[in-house]
Amino acid sequence: MSVKQEVLDQLDGLIEEGNRLNTSYHMCEMGQLESDLPETDFRSFVTATFAAVDRIAGRNSEYYRCLPPADPNDPLTLPGYNNAKVPAMIGALATLRQAVDKGLLVSLESRLRANIHDDLLQQAKALLDSGYHVAAMVLVGGVLENHLQKLCIKHGLTWKGDGSISKYNDQLHGGVYDKPTWRRLQSLGDSRNDAAHGQGATLKAPDVEDHYRFVGRFIVDYPA
Repeated sequence: MSVKQEVLDQLDGLIEEGNRLNTSYHMCEMGQLESDLPETDFRSFVTATFAAVDRIAGRNSEYYRCLPPADPNDPLTLPGYNNAKVPAMIGALATLRQAVDKGLLVSLESRLRANIHDDLLQQAKALLDSGYHVAAMVLVGGVLENHLQKLCIKHGLTWKGDGSISKYNDQLHGGVYDKPTWRRLQSLGDSRNDAAHGQGATLKAPDVEDHYRFVGRFIVDYPA
């Protein structure tokens, strides 16, 4: 399944859930709307909606800004609830789904990949800070390898057999970046291989810290 289809399925699920919640409202004896569904169902929907829109379009997008404020102290099921909130969220989700389906968010896959890379690099930093620099090197190398592969695809470059940091680096050298960068990436790939294949004793924590910082900068300087 493609990334686009996975996102569409997720948005469809949220829209369906929003409609289920919205149709549960009825007029109570006080003449106000209320729902008999659990408050947790509404809270889960709100949280999932904010997370999905942030992940897909970003917090600076119109889709995110159109979401009504989520106040954890504002009950969503009790009488007196502002019944415009759930429909507003459904509307934002539906509009975002339409944009994704029509290919208007061309950076969708790169945005999701960037989020994954950020998460993995944060995990690597946590390992470094805890003294596990060998494990951190494996994560940093994995992020780099995935990014180099996407760079090759972006530039229409191919390789023989299974991919690796070295193979991707050789393809990208010259046309995408210079010789010093190629050398640095080769060194980083060697360190990743040492960490992943039982040669971690040869690695020093400061060197892994330097590799970690370099990969973070490299991803920004050479977006895929």
